[in-house]
Amino acid sequence: MKARKYSSQRQPAGVALIAVLWVVAFLSAVLVVTLTLLKVDVDENITEVQSFRAWQQAHTGLSVGIHPNVERDDPLLYSQDTGYDEGYQVKIEPESTRLNINTALQDGDTDLLFNLFKNWGMEDKPTDQLIDALIDWVDADEIMSLNGAEREYYEDIGYTDRPFNRPFNELDELPLVRGFGVLERLQPNWREFFTVWTSGGLDIHEAEPELIAAAAEVELSVAQEHRSFVMGDDGIMGTEDDARFSDVNEALDDMLSPAERRDLISERFSIGDSVIRIESIGYSGTYRYAITAISSGKGTNSNLLDYQEKRLERE
Repeated sequence: MKARKYSSQRQPAGVALIAVLWVVAFLSAVLVVTLTLLKVDVDENITEVQSFRAWQQAHTGLSVGIHPNVERDDPLLYSQDTGYDEGYQVKIEPESTRLNINTALQDGDTDLLFNLFKNWGMEDKPTDQLIDALIDWVDADEIMSLNGAEREYYEDIGYTDRPFNRPFNELDELPLVRGFGVLERLQPNWREFFTVWTSGGLDIHEAEPELIAAAAEVELSVAQEHRSFVMGDDGIMGTEDDARFSDVNEALDDMLSPAERRDLISERFSIGDSVIRIESIGYSGTYRYAITAISSGKGTNSNLLDYQEKRLERE
């Protein structure tokens, strides 16, 4: 029986097919890599554009908010939807809704600070330590308060430039004070309650209930009812239906604030202050940018006291 002969011509054809398949696979891999890199580049460009547009929108909102003819409830403070998923939202409020920490310390109003810190859950001992340390920080001498901290204490823990022995220039200095970390843990949003920019007392109408309760020496529930009354039926502060008192004592009487301490308590409040806070948040897609400006007022004679920009977390 004769052996079957195979044609040698099939071998080159098989090799060529394998080569073609390898070339196709290689080109496919190159195409996948190219498209992936292109997508990354496109995504980065979109990110840069949206981030920049959010920044632009925040600045646009700030320009609107600072205009002297724009009121707090003006519809212009909320940009209309343009169909591009971008815009801004602006909030205007008196800076006196916050407590001026320098004023409280310079006036020696430790009762007010004690009330506030206690309402936030601090125990008596750390409260006394923090208040005394705050006093030592802003006074000009090296005489340590009973529970305070002067230069020797800070040097012992490695700091040779503390305390500053002057009023606080910004809120970011407060965490440098001995014992302030306890307050931070109890009230992480403490920055929402303090300021260094106002010239008078707390706004009797718009201050946060926690601040009103501590300053008026009333229960928190009473201060919350007071704030609800001031906001009116729409539940929004700064609109036409807001209730307004003619003077501080009228509001304190309404809250049944202690009459025997009225001379001290009334000094902690004001009807209003010219310093305003403008918060503008711009957004584009999932990106947000916030600008906070504190101004001595509106108009040509006003001064910009503080200005901060911050890129917020993506939604």
